[in-house]
Amino acid sequence: MTRSRDNTRFNRYLARRHRQELRGSIPSLRADTAQPVDFSKRLMERAIVRDQRLDVLAEEEPAF
Repeated sequence: MTRSRDNTRFNRYLARRHRQELRGSIPSLRADTAQPVDFSKRLMERAIVRDQRLDVLAEEEPAF
């Protein structure tokens, strides 16, 4: 490998280790206590709003 590629890989490795250490030191960011995020309600609301907008557009400009 070239020297620049080695440096890049090493820097990514160090950054990954640093992030892991930070997560380990902050209790709310630990992997074992993290709760999965549920986006289903927000996605359903977004889908309903889009459907309503499409209905309004279809009423204003009917297809030929």
